Amino acid sequence: MSNTLFKPVALGIYFLTFALGLVGALLLPTMSIFFADQVGVSPFWVGIPYAGIALCSIAYNQLIGDWSDSLNDRRLLVTALCAVGVLGCLVFALSRDYWLTCLSAVFLLSLAMVAFSQILAYSLEYAETFLPLEKIALFNAVVRAQIAFAWVAGPPAGFLIASYWGFTNLYLSAAVLFVAVAIISPKLLPAINASGTGHIKTVAKVGVWSSLDVRSRWSLALCVLAFSLMWCVNNAYLISLPLHLTRNLAISTSWVGWIMAAAAALEVPVMLLAGVLAARIDPLQLVRTSALAGVVLYAGVFWATALWQLFVLQIANAVFIGILAGLGVSVVQQMLPGRAGSASALYTNTTHIGTLLSSLLISGVAEAYGYLSVFVANMVLVLLAGGLFLLVRAGQGVTPRKAVDKSC
Repeated sequence: MSNTLFKPVALGIYFLTFALGLVGALLLPTMSIFFADQVGVSPFWVGIPYAGIALCSIAYNQLIGDWSDSLNDRRLLVTALCAVGVLGCLVFALSRDYWLTCLSAVFLLSLAMVAFSQILAYSLEYAETFLPLEKIALFNAVVRAQIAFAWVAGPPAGFLIASYWGFTNLYLSAAVLFVAVAIISPKLLPAINASGTGHIKTVAKVGVWSSLDVRSRWSLALCVLAFSLMWCVNNAYLISLPLHLTRNLAISTSWVGWIMAAAAALEVPVMLLAGVLAARIDPLQLVRTSALAGVVLYAGVFWATALWQLFVLQIANAVFIGILAGLGVSVVQQMLPGRAGSASALYTNTTHIGTLLSSLLISGVAEAYGYLSVFVANMVLVLLAGGLFLLVRAGQGVTPRKAVDKSC
């Protein structure tokens, strides 16, 4: 890999992406257990906060994402969003009231996690401004690999903290991470746009959809829907797996964290390999193949009865998520060149739409038929997503631009 991927700014992006990914890795896998065991609600009510988070996150990301393209400096926005995250974590640490924690998750934590899409937007601006075209997909994959690294450590740490020190300490730990990102992000990252070409800002004045022809709009819409379905099944898997293992297979919650960590560890080489291959193969083509791994994963979980089988299935999980997470943003970026904030927000919103759909899936299917039935629904939806990706036209690619300051 070129040393352009290891300049100080790039290393700062990797670290901040890892830190925010670690927050999500601590909170998301454990939240269903928190509401089920600590708050004491049924699967229907477990799904409600996820639905609310998804709805608010979609609105927050799209509005803030479009607006952020006109800002001179995203770093102050990241700091403000992290401050909101600290408040949300404190509510979870101190309260066990369902509606208070639910509203905190919906209105505070969902807003705070926009910080992740803003760091991602910053990384896209950096890539478009300072990296050669053939390195952009690999750089994006390295950035996304930091999320996988975070998920190697996060779920085991989250379940261990919750099991041995309680959920209060878990949420206080997440609050500390938010504080760290808020303090160090302005120090690690310079303001790119202040010294940039201004091309991004000029493009940002044009609406996302109005800047595309009819065929491109159709492809982008299908792509958003397909990504949303892929993230839906992944989120449904994350919500259902802890409860399926503890209730149906009588497996300790500590093993749930290690299973998720194994998947994340395997995702890293998959992401990096996908980034290398994306220089030779259309990223969209690679994303299409990930759906097959998803089918194997969910079919395997449905039939699995032993712990070792679940660990083996994480190979399929790594291929599925490694390609999806590593190259998904590159696909959207190709369709919206020069619009880092909008591309990042749109792609991030597919994860939130997926969360919304998965919460409905959990509240409906799991409530009626049990958590095991969720994996059957996942198989159907991931096949549908794969079919939609076949209808998507590949993006035209990001127009390379002359770097302004190679020192970044």
